[in-house]
Amino acid sequence: MDVVFDHIAMTAENNNFRSAQRDDSLSDSIVAIDNVRVFDGHRLLPESTVVIESHTIRSIGYTSHANTHIDGKGGVLLPGFIDAHAHPSNITDLQDLSRYGVTTAMVMACFQPQLCQSLKNHTGLVDIVAGSLPAAAPGSLHANIIVAVDGNENRLVRNASVASQWVDDMVAWEPDFVKLIAESPGLDQQTLDILTDRSHEHGKRVACHASALDAYTQAATAGVDIIQHAPLDKPVSPSLARHIASRGQVATPTLAILRAISDASMGTRNYTVAEESVRQLKEAGVPIVAGTDANLVQGLIAIVPFGISLHAELQLLVNAGLSPAEALRAATSVAAKYWGLDDRGMIAPGKRADLVLLSKNPLEDISATKSIQRVWLAGVEFSGAIGTF
Repeated sequence: MDVVFDHIAMTAENNNFRSAQRDDSLSDSIVAIDNVRVFDGHRLLPESTVVIESHTIRSIGYTSHANTHIDGKGGVLLPGFIDAHAHPSNITDLQDLSRYGVTTAMVMACFQPQLCQSLKNHTGLVDIVAGSLPAAAPGSLHANIIVAVDGNENRLVRNASVASQWVDDMVAWEPDFVKLIAESPGLDQQTLDILTDRSHEHGKRVACHASALDAYTQAATAGVDIIQHAPLDKPVSPSLARHIASRGQVATPTLAILRAISDASMGTRNYTVAEESVRQLKEAGVPIVAGTDANLVQGLIAIVPFGISLHAELQLLVNAGLSPAEALRAATSVAAKYWGLDDRGMIAPGKRADLVLLSKNPLEDISATKSIQRVWLAGVEFSGAIGTF
């Protein structure tokens, strides 16, 4: 497998970009976005005004001493989108996420902590939530990826006896969550259970890759918090979906990459299985979170572009049975809730000013999310070109 990263060079470039960024002091800035219909993360409100002060939302419907007024022209103002499964590695990736209205992204694999840390705290760009190195068993597909990326077999999880220490080592650099891999061949149930329990003892959420039905069952049994992907071999059964719901677990189907994988491997993987799994999970009441698995890594099974793919994911979720409102919540309030991001995902006083202004109404047609006019990231308007479709 030919997967090449120059972590040192990427890290340096990312950090140099941060140090060269202008000082966006917002301490005296009060911006009023007038004449907008607000989707607050739950429902569409009547036309109103949203006031941003510094990095947060000051008020809805009340304007006082605004330095700047922006006419929303009757458009729809949304919370910034959350892509709950992505793999950015450089500033261009962050810019592409941002220009398409993605204001928070979960990095699902940190092979080198320094690289993931270099993606954080960039003024006016997407906010990054970073996971650990994935926990993978020797000889598995993901173990091969890990070794191909950094040549280090010592960071694989060989058996249950080393699982607790592996977690202790991973959380030492303080990732935001722990990433596990359920696959065949791969980690056995006992090892997955220990990895999950130890991560929870450290107060870390656990996200688990599972793209086949057996792996989905393993992840559900282990009690991970968020199951990534949907099966491509057999759909989740109603009983398994109810079991996942009863345990308070969450699903991030990543239909965008599953569709790409299916298209690239006709006859061996069936995308309609993933759609059926989403329907079963929704019917059982499992919370659905939007994520794309965006990556531009040559040598992997499928390439998914940053930012623009979140809009494709929303459309695919609607195609799989979610209403437009449910799809929007999956990328805003529901994602924020189940990732513990209490400061975002909604338009309400005191929340981060992560905002996307659309000219059309996505509650009527989810494709209207493509009508982006402006984007704000923690109160800073995105300064580059807005994404086109």
